Amino acid sequence: QLPGKKDLFIEPDLMSPLDRIASVSTLKQHDVDKLFRVEYKPIISTSDQLCFLIRPRIRTVKWICDVANADKAAGRLRRYKIIFTPQKFYACDAVLEEQGLFEDVTTDEWEFYLLPLDDDIISLELPEFFRDSFLAGDQRWMRTVSSSLHRLHSLYGPFSKVYGIGRFSKV
Repeated sequence: QLPGKKDLFIEPDLMSPLDRIASVSTLKQHDVDKLFRVEYKPIISTSDQLCFLIRPRIRTVKWICDVANADKAAGRLRRYKIIFTPQKFYACDAVLEEQGLFEDVTTDEWEFYLLPLDDDIISLELPEFFRDSFLAGDQRWMRTVSSSLHRLHSLYGPFSKVYGIGRFSKV
């Protein structure tokens, strides 16, 4: 959805899962010129298009806003696309709007949360789930968890045995 050459910035905790499903040649097919890690510092890129594959973290969205605002101040015109995985939160849009970039940055979601580790092992890739859900009492990840369970159900049929413990077990 971002035609032409582009540089892709990926959060470090997404690099390893992405390696399992996408090769360098796959990225080249999508016109990815260079691949960078998100490092929360000024970027050095000659591309006119920047794509960011990130988790929905406020800190990362603020960094992208800093990058875009620095380009504006320097008179550089670029296209920016943020792909949130596994979902986008309202708070991320609020940061873009607060920084005056809501119209300048396009956003999308990539529902990438079930990662096959082996033939019979699937991992739910949500590093913030425990902290957000059990320590902070935030239920924003429930949609992702229920979607992953629904996807497993649609692919493999009904679960033969279901056990639930705790306040979130009714998902």
